[in-house]
Amino acid sequence: MRETRNALLAVLLGFTFTATSSFAVCPDLTLNETAQDCPWAQASRDTTGITDPVQLRAIFDQDIPGFMGEIDRDGANPKLLNLWGLSSNIDVSNLATGIVTIPKNIVQFFVSLWNVPYNATFTQGCAALNHTYGYLLSDISTPYGYKRARYVKGELESGFGMTPGLFGGLPAQGTLLSNLTEFVGPIAFRDSAKSKQDYNDALATGAIMTVPEIAMYPASTLNVQRLMEVVSNATFYLEIRTDIVTFPKTNTQGTDTALLVYSLDYHLTGQPSSPRLITAFPVNNATPTALFAPTNLGDAVPIALQYNAALPVTIPVDQMVGKRFIANESTSTGN
Repeated sequence: MRETRNALLAVLLGFTFTATSSFAVCPDLTLNETAQDCPWAQASRDTTGITDPVQLRAIFDQDIPGFMGEIDRDGANPKLLNLWGLSSNIDVSNLATGIVTIPKNIVQFFVSLWNVPYNATFTQGCAALNHTYGYLLSDISTPYGYKRARYVKGELESGFGMTPGLFGGLPAQGTLLSNLTEFVGPIAFRDSAKSKQDYNDALATGAIMTVPEIAMYPASTLNVQRLMEVVSNATFYLEIRTDIVTFPKTNTQGTDTALLVYSLDYHLTGQPSSPRLITAFPVNNATPTALFAPTNLGDAVPIALQYNAALPVTIPVDQMVGKRFIANESTSTGN
């Protein structure tokens, strides 16, 4: 049946699916996939090497009905996308090989629809694209598994006691990017008047869709700890903020116990900006234990970007020395 549908679609749209597309199986057990990886892994395989936007849209519509509606909706809302910073499309585990996390043809397609910052080699750009929809379609397995696991396993919904699929690729209400931004935005931006203003404006104008379950969630009751890393000199200011949000419920979908929310603010001295989101994903107890260990803190320690975050410039390592401390939530931080 799949071959028949593909052949018919090919005739109607005037292009040919490859044999790999026609006979691909999802999940592919030889690639350690599970049912949760589908239909995302299937779509990634079916779009291999295709750059024509009409063909790509047709394949996504076939493999993941409704997905392109999410892409179109979120891409039309710059106030939503502007809440996010930059990230690398090369995972830290692949720096030596240069293998990209998200296929370049998929990145190129989404960039053309969203009109967001990205470099010519499709190795660095919009974190909102990379760390949500891009990760759903990533075809590489990292030491921690497939990138899409953070959304398809359901750990966030289980750990926060929310409706399954709320932060999945095809939520019943809202979109993946909008829902994730609505939930983590207040956590990441809680001490930044400008970022909170931008977030509230995006919410008020509908750029972030209001999902009642998220809007009514008792976020004030959550246990949140923040690690601050600050590099400040005559040239630039960099503030990296790692929030660990402990799950208030037992996570029945995995072994993780908290949500990590990573945001940063980079600007030239004298030209203030405001924090932007980079990524968010579930972590286990080992992560906060290492982050908040006294031996990890100090006033003159090497600072490095984590979790594939990126900056618009390359800062020499010898300039990346600064303070790392646990934030005192009773006082405001920033520059």
